[in-house]
Amino acid sequence: MDIINSISVKDFQRLHIMLGWKFLDNKKVEKSIKNSMLKVSCIEDGKTVGIARVVGDGFTHGFLTDVMVDPDYQGKGIGKAMITHLLARLQEYVNKNCDEFMLELTPTKDNAEFYVKCGFKHDPNKIEGCYLWIKNQNIYTSSSKKYVMKLNDSPFKKIKSGKKTIEMRLNDEKRKLLKKDDIIIFCNINDNSKTIKTKVVDIHKFENFEQLYNKFDKIKLGYNKNEVANPVDMEQYYSKEDIKKYGVVGIEIKLLK
Repeated sequence: MDIINSISVKDFQRLHIMLGWKFLDNKKVEKSIKNSMLKVSCIEDGKTVGIARVVGDGFTHGFLTDVMVDPDYQGKGIGKAMITHLLARLQEYVNKNCDEFMLELTPTKDNAEFYVKCGFKHDPNKIEGCYLWIKNQNIYTSSSKKYVMKLNDSPFKKIKSGKKTIEMRLNDEKRKLLKKDDIIIFCNINDNSKTIKTKVVDIHKFENFEQLYNKFDKIKLGYNKNEVANPVDMEQYYSKEDIKKYGVVGIEIKLLK
């Protein structure tokens, strides 16, 4: 079994007809193949016995489609081999070009279990099709999760400049979910189109902001050299009662491109 990164119009049409699928115009097929993100053919006994391709926007979403295997060669692992090959290539692509990428598909009747075995998720109670999130391995670990937090303009700019590396928050239920290597997207509260992507380096927990302020240099907390760093400043955001109830956290972050 050999898998190559191309599909011919002739093989595409032959397998379409063999499987009883709708006939497509040759010119349309040629353009469709050309515009695919990724494409593969499986060669067995000197002939093409399977094809599959991925189409999409090349950045956030894609669709696995035209997974076809010659009926005489079905049940021999050809479909899974092609999908495994495509997913490996797509992982390489995401590592170079994207943050994360969702690959979706619409399985044919009674065929969803096959795609689950290939690594896709399928929950018929929530979604008809199957899907798989592919994350950039240079950014995410296997357990990393992504969170979104809003920031006022001043701390937003300081994080963006690389000066502020400790984000101070109440250690409430949401913050307790955070862990090292998670991704935080900070949105400018005045303009949600402005965002910063960061990675959690460490989580520092304290009983109150006074302890937190004593631990870190004020520049890392977002103060200028000529400013007085006073933990009372945080009471404009959080009440004394909540600080005592939850404690506080210093989220150490680093910028991501």
